[in-house]
Amino acid sequence: MYRSRLLDNVDLQMILTALALVGVGIFAIASATMEQPDKSALWRTQLLWMLIALVAATVVVVVDYRVWAEAALVLHGVVILLLVAVLFVGTSVGGNRSWLVIGPLRLQPSELAKWTTCLVLAVYLARRVRGSIGLRQLLEMGLLAGVPVMLIARQPDMGTALIFLPIFISALLIGGVRWKVIVGILIIGLLLTPVVWTQLKDYQKERIRTVLDPGRDPSGYGYQVRQSKIAIGSGGLTGKGLFRGTQSQLNFLPAQHTDFVVAVFAEELGFFGASVVLGLFYYLFLRGIVAARSAQDRLGTYLCLLVVAWITGQMAVNVGMVLGRLPTIGVPLPFLSYGGSALVAAMCGIALIVNVRSRRFVN
Repeated sequence: MYRSRLLDNVDLQMILTALALVGVGIFAIASATMEQPDKSALWRTQLLWMLIALVAATVVVVVDYRVWAEAALVLHGVVILLLVAVLFVGTSVGGNRSWLVIGPLRLQPSELAKWTTCLVLAVYLARRVRGSIGLRQLLEMGLLAGVPVMLIARQPDMGTALIFLPIFISALLIGGVRWKVIVGILIIGLLLTPVVWTQLKDYQKERIRTVLDPGRDPSGYGYQVRQSKIAIGSGGLTGKGLFRGTQSQLNFLPAQHTDFVVAVFAEELGFFGASVVLGLFYYLFLRGIVAARSAQDRLGTYLCLLVVAWITGQMAVNVGMVLGRLPTIGVPLPFLSYGGSALVAAMCGIALIVNVRSRRFVN
């Protein structure tokens, strides 16, 4: 009886929307890599990861979200230990030591850390915060989110580390942080900006300068964004057709199957196709908000809102990066970019929302 009621309440619309995005991503990956013999099979690998992600998401949905909440600190601690292990025995790709190789699998713990951070912050807000967030709660929440961020920054993977910012800020806002605290944080951030600037590496500074001056170094640091804009613009309203994009097929567009996958489907599907994809993200956002409003407890509401902040924030950063409105920091597009760990983590995030939604009438 319980299982039947649970299945009746499962949000199939949200699941199908996420799978539709994954499907578009697999086609885009296949198109982007078909002329590269060493990468032409990546779409099959992504398809396999989709199946793994579906199994993981099913487990997340079946187990009550309150059970996951009980294990939140343990899970977060395990992921932190994996992040520590990455610094010593991790595999370096593209200058970042972010992966652990376990047999035939290559795992990126920083992606899993997004999921566990949403979980532990939601649990903390539901159990420890009453009224508004004070200084002690702020420090404790900062510790929960800050430890994985510091370890990820040490890899160094500043792009992934920055994705924790919308999660943490959202946790503060929904937890009722005082405006004085927000103003204080902003003032401290502004005062520390010159110090942070001096700590950035030369290539990071150049990427920021390129955003402020798009014409700067078009064949160097500005090359990726320039080619991305050309791909998007050449797609026009209806696109050149699937598997017919010249920028990706001729390898003018770097990282076309990962960080710049948006440019691939924008060139091939055009403005209308890209709008449909962004519309699917908006629908996920909407379903997440609906799930948060219908949750039977504060824990469920916080879980939904933090996962929405994570997925939406990462999507916005990736699109902003591809359009040249944000620095190129190596942030993949959820569900669509190539990457197994990222896909599993994102699908498990959606599964948490589905979990909460499906139990809104189940005690």
